[in-house]
Amino acid sequence: MPPDKNKLLIISTNAEKYLAIFRDHNLPDLQISATADSAEALDLCSHSNIIFGDPDLIKPLLNHAAKLEWMQSTWAGVEPLLGPTCRTDYLLTGVKGIFGPLISEYVLCHMLVHEKKVIERYESQKSLRWNDMKPGTLRGKSVGIMGVGSIGADIARSAKHFGMITNGYTRKDSSCRYIDTYFHEGRFDKFVTQLEYLVCVLPNTPSTSNLIDWPVFKAMPKNAVLINVGRGSTIDESSLVKALWEGEIAGAVLDVFKEEPLPPEHSLWGAPNITITSHTAGPTFPEGVAPVFIRNYLKFIRQESLDYLIDFKRQY
Repeated sequence: MPPDKNKLLIISTNAEKYLAIFRDHNLPDLQISATADSAEALDLCSHSNIIFGDPDLIKPLLNHAAKLEWMQSTWAGVEPLLGPTCRTDYLLTGVKGIFGPLISEYVLCHMLVHEKKVIERYESQKSLRWNDMKPGTLRGKSVGIMGVGSIGADIARSAKHFGMITNGYTRKDSSCRYIDTYFHEGRFDKFVTQLEYLVCVLPNTPSTSNLIDWPVFKAMPKNAVLINVGRGSTIDESSLVKALWEGEIAGAVLDVFKEEPLPPEHSLWGAPNITITSHTAGPTFPEGVAPVFIRNYLKFIRQESLDYLIDFKRQY
């Protein structure tokens, strides 16, 4: 294989960090260009058969990358690269196995904040008011996890550490040993009726759009808390606002939204018992993502099947 056979373009806000890591590994038969600048990337992409980077920065390049064979995302989700008008004539791979621990920390953190009434006690402290209300506990509480892939499995494992009852909602899979009870399509109403916590980890697909709507909020117990770390499209946001104001659920922790950044005038900002965390639950660290590309590149040059291939028809 000639040394210039593969030409890689790195387009990312962390482009220089990724470049340094890949050069340290001395990957065979690979020429590397790196930039965080969209205009520079537009020129470089026409010569590249491999692109690695952030999907939002890659999207404007796709139709100009004439030699593209494979694109490796730095994100777990690749929604900007999917849709009826997007290219599908190349291999697209995502990232798995590195975000689960980070997101499970986030989920359990907010569950504990709710149970231990951290926000209420802080507000009391600011008012110089003694607050000895009884805290709750996660032990024995029921959590429903929508989407039990690698991230959902990590959440379930962490929940088990705190003695929680775990329920999983998936299309077919029932392989996670940390899930006590599985619910599949057609049993969604039974899934949500007995949960203290509902955690959404679903991808953005036509079947998951607005899946959590007003009938779901009505079916949930009034002491239930919604936590969404999947995709903003899963939640009917207007129904959620109504559910919070009318006390149909006890609260919501939202990391993702249909429109990001969330506009200042959006009604979610003023809804009661809500925590907004601005898409920070699973930050991308180059040291974690780079090994995924390195393993896949070695498979690519050996013409082996790549890890975490995205199915364009299923959109995940």
